[in-house]
Amino acid sequence: MVKISSNRGTSTIKVADVKNWAGETFKNFQKEQLKIAGEDTVLTQKRGTSTIIAKDIPDVQKPSLKGQKITTNRGTSVKTL
Repeated sequence: MVKISSNRGTSTIKVADVKNWAGETFKNFQKEQLKIAGEDTVLTQKRGTSTIIAKDIPDVQKPSLKGQKITTNRGTSVKTL
């Protein structure tokens, strides 16, 4: 069981099965769907105005955030990651 917020964050409900559609979970789901569809599948993009072949989609790596500075405490202090 997992607690999730509802009603604009004012209440919580318990849910047995929660699908996380963000971050690495969604990326893995996308890769699985592309494998099922095949490399020669044509996909539409940009509101349906252009197309791309599934094998031409680049694999983009996540950049490192080490050394980046972020503001905290309502913008009054800075932390380095």
